[in-house]
Amino acid sequence: MNSGCHENYILDAYAVICYLEDEAGAEEVGALLKKALDKKARLFVTWTNLGEVYYRVCRKYGETEAERVLGTVKGWPVEILAGDEELTISSAKVKAANALSYADAFAVGAALRNNAAVVTGDPEIKSVSDKIGFPLLWLGSAGL
Repeated sequence: MNSGCHENYILDAYAVICYLEDEAGAEEVGALLKKALDKKARLFVTWTNLGEVYYRVCRKYGETEAERVLGTVKGWPVEILAGDEELTISSAKVKAANALSYADAFAVGAALRNNAAVVTGDPEIKSVSDKIGFPLLWLGSAGL
């Protein structure tokens, strides 16, 4: 399910890494960042998903690069969502009922909470989208 008409978007770790590594789909993420900068869309990312970005960058490139990436993302026009009780329990329910990672469940929980489309290329999230019916902005393949 592809949806270009939503004004709220959740970036999962896949979307962040895709953009940072200029992989297929980076152009779409860049366009969303511009829309958010122009106040034409709201972008969100959860701390849980940023933690996934951090550990993946740290494993591949080291802690210094992971810190640099974190600083870069914190400078984007993106609202970073903390895992408060409502988001955590909503995400845990998504995880309990579906085959996806806990971090991915946070992206889904945040999307449901914020009436947002998930920006991803992760097939686990697509499968859950098909099952429970939240919108996606589908990206191409990303590395890392």
